Amino acid sequence: RDRAPPMTEVVQPVDIAPPPVNALVRGELAEFIDYQSFTQDTQDREDHSFCGVFFDLSPSDEHPLSYVEVTSIWVRGELGPCTIWTTPDGHGGVRGGKVYREDAWRCVYERDHGPSFDEFVEMRFDEPVRLERGRRTGFYVHSKAQGDRAVVYDDQRYGTQGKVDDGRLVIWPAVAHLSCRPFGRRAPWGGDALRSKRLFVGRVSYGVRWALWNPEPECHARFPAGFRRAVETMVLCARQPGCELSRLGDEVIFYVMNKCGWDWFGEDMTSDGPSFEERKAAEQETYRAREREERRHALRQMFGEGMSDQEVETLMDQVDDNPNLNYMLLNYLMHGEQDQDDDDEEAAYGEEETEWDPDDDPDDDDDDDDVGDPSSSPTSPSFPTRAKTPSPCRTSSSANDGCIRPTDLPATMRGTYDDARSASVISLHSATRAAKPGT
Repeated sequence: RDRAPPMTEVVQPVDIAPPPVNALVRGELAEFIDYQSFTQDTQDREDHSFCGVFFDLSPSDEHPLSYVEVTSIWVRGELGPCTIWTTPDGHGGVRGGKVYREDAWRCVYERDHGPSFDEFVEMRFDEPVRLERGRRTGFYVHSKAQGDRAVVYDDQRYGTQGKVDDGRLVIWPAVAHLSCRPFGRRAPWGGDALRSKRLFVGRVSYGVRWALWNPEPECHARFPAGFRRAVETMVLCARQPGCELSRLGDEVIFYVMNKCGWDWFGEDMTSDGPSFEERKAAEQETYRAREREERRHALRQMFGEGMSDQEVETLMDQVDDNPNLNYMLLNYLMHGEQDQDDDDEEAAYGEEETEWDPDDDPDDDDDDDDVGDPSSSPTSPSFPTRAKTPSPCRTSSSANDGCIRPTDLPATMRGTYDDARSASVISLHSATRAAKPGT
């Protein structure tokens, strides 16, 4: 049987025009969030703790990011019933801020935790907290635990930078809170419950939403030098006759560059200057040199301006090898400039019932606790040290009373200061803490 010839399908050619150039829509934000983990370097000082700490976070201006999403805060201490609060535009500081206004804050975390003095404990939010570029967001970590060891933080000492910037997230200086009641006004012994010039100790876990390049001048200037050179090269090549890129219009070039990652051509923001890491290292070196010079000045104040440079350097070596002497100098520099008079604060805020139970902490009418010596009190003074580090200055002799002894000083310095000055230096720590209960 004859078969019919197969049918041949004839496809007519259809002219399909490419999409118009203006249909190439450039994005403004990267498709995915880049998650990072940032840990503040506490330089092994970790010498204070109490009920809570206020601090601000903000996106860094160093790199082209749009916003940051904070997913968790990590802290350590005795912890207990912990809460974390946030507020837009920062906490505002000690005076005129929102640190006492609970209605200006939003609680983003609430949970009980067991003690953890050596390891950070993660407090993960149910929903990330977004930090918009160019704006600070205030954070408040607090524990209702009775006592003064709930949340560990640090001193913002002279010669230190204060804020910490890793190029993506900025952690700003903090304010300590000494009340076991959230947003409480009074310290356990009366007076103001806030202490300024503190630093957050812990870790912040966060994600970054990077910006995509666009030809607007403000956006172009935010990208690294290598990226800007790549854009300029692409545009110039498209202007050259015979170059394949000349077949493309500017909009196509812009669309291609819009899809490139911000760091594909390097992360340095300047072509001939130091990198971000080099600049941060230089800043840290400057701060360390400033701190050392301030310690030299403190030594001359305590032991007399007649000290020779060699004597100062000899004593500086002693200080570098003795963390307690070093801490004494730093306290000497800071006392009297950062503390508030409790009587004035009490008068300013009026009479208010103290929320502290004296039976829970009968001996501590001093300031925020020194982590390394939980048993310290005005009747048994000792220098704050790191956890589990015994003070070499503590002896069983009541004459020394846990203070720096003249024998801790180099032999060349023991006879260079008068009796009145030596008496004030030897009892410096106990005298300053007894006279100024807030540190």
